[in-house]
Amino acid sequence: MGPKAPALLVVLVETERRRWFVAAVDLDGTATPLLRSESGDLDRYLSLDFDEQVAFLRHRICGILQRGCDRLWGRHRKACQFVLVFESPLPPDGELTRAVAEHFALWMLNPPVAVLVAADGFDGPGPVRLDAVGGDLDASLGRLVRDRLGDLLGARRDPDAWEVARRNDAWC
Repeated sequence: MGPKAPALLVVLVETERRRWFVAAVDLDGTATPLLRSESGDLDRYLSLDFDEQVAFLRHRICGILQRGCDRLWGRHRKACQFVLVFESPLPPDGELTRAVAEHFALWMLNPPVAVLVAADGFDGPGPVRLDAVGGDLDASLGRLVRDRLGDLLGARRDPDAWEVARRNDAWC
């Protein structure tokens, strides 16, 4: 079968609806929706204190990345970069987003992770402006993410484009 083709594993996090989407972006630019949660999947973090919020989100996002990698593997692909894109900073002030980003930037080395926040949300007018909050993203991979982001954000409106993830609170 040969080696697995490299792909970006992109996780979109809708901050307001507290749900997520996982997609593959091949290095040739092909974007493929893979998996999504239902609204409210991340609700649990809201009732926790700060350290527990960070722990919950670290564990949940690790589970999301694992599920995404499983879907890539089944398509004869392997993640060469993880990219987490938040619709906006997590409430109340964005410090939680920075703490989660710092954790992943320090601990996810192979493949590396980049954590980005959409400066004006996912659904504003014009192209989405992304601000880096953690990790590194090579310039060519960053262009690939920006080029395909509009397609992936549009695909969120088509629930049939994504496999629905079963809720699994055992992740944390």
